[in-house]
Amino acid sequence: MRHLAPPFYCAVIVGLLLALLARAIHTGAASFLLPFSAGVVFFTWCGVCDLLRNWPAFRKEMRQRAAERQRAPLQADDTP
Repeated sequence: MRHLAPPFYCAVIVGLLLALLARAIHTGAASFLLPFSAGVVFFTWCGVCDLLRNWPAFRKEMRQRAAERQRAPLQADDTP
């Protein structure tokens, strides 16, 4: 699951920045609008790039884990 850690962190940061942006709009702190908006755009872009780059490795790991969880066929008991 380590493949999706950077996009998750970026999503958390974007959420925090969106909350700060909404608070800045609500309180009328116009000087914070540009930095918060730039942060939202930058971390969204970084998160999407990381997600697209790491998604194939994540899917491969999930397929391997699913294959490991498959039950081994039981041996037939031929004793009378």
